[in-house]
Amino acid sequence: MDQYQTFYNLHHQSQPLVVGNAWNAKSAQIIEKAGFDAVATSSGAIADSLGYKDGEQIPFDEMLYVVKRIKSVLNIPLSMDMERGYTNDQQHLIANIQSVIDIGVVGINLEDPQGEEIYLEKLYTISNYLKSSNQQLFINARTDVFLQKLPNPFETVIARAKLYKAAGANGLFVTGVNDTGLIKEIVAAVDLPVNVVGVSAIADVQLLVDCGVKRISMAGLLYTASYKKISDLVTSIKSENSLAKLY
Repeated sequence: MDQYQTFYNLHHQSQPLVVGNAWNAKSAQIIEKAGFDAVATSSGAIADSLGYKDGEQIPFDEMLYVVKRIKSVLNIPLSMDMERGYTNDQQHLIANIQSVIDIGVVGINLEDPQGEEIYLEKLYTISNYLKSSNQQLFINARTDVFLQKLPNPFETVIARAKLYKAAGANGLFVTGVNDTGLIKEIVAAVDLPVNVVGVSAIADVQLLVDCGVKRISMAGLLYTASYKKISDLVTSIKSENSLAKLY
């Protein structure tokens, strides 16, 4: 079984796929060694680690290089956070997608903060290209309706989910939700595997199992927690004038 099919199947099992989100090769290796079934990148974490702000401020070539290095050390499937695709030009988008496939990535997140119309153009461009070139890529359609506080968010998410599936999406990533009742309603109304971020209010995996969620992400939380520990450590070294806590 190839890694794409493995990754696809992980979204259609009884237990949800818990994805570790990496920002460099070492963090990816640690996630794999811990026993996770797949790794996904966090675009925000990669950008921040290189001194860029989130939101496609990092050049795509730099992002791709980091993802390539991550892929080179992994034996499990890798999905890439592609934000908005790093372009609004359809031919450029196709070139970016081919670059991602060429390094061995089997899935992407593609987000819709630019709005439904632009997003559907990008989604159809990608899915049509995959079909015409006989290639496979798991498209996790990220909708930021709740994060953007758009009117009638539940109804809008459900409507978009139907459109996104028709356009070739394989999964639905709903950000900005932490209410289990609402998550259950979304899962029940959507005919795609639903992905959420395991934020503090829903950090217990079993809570999300009970909601019917099929994929749980850490987003940039692992990165933030890791560097918080480093910050605390170096602050302690400085204040105590001792390296003892390194040992």
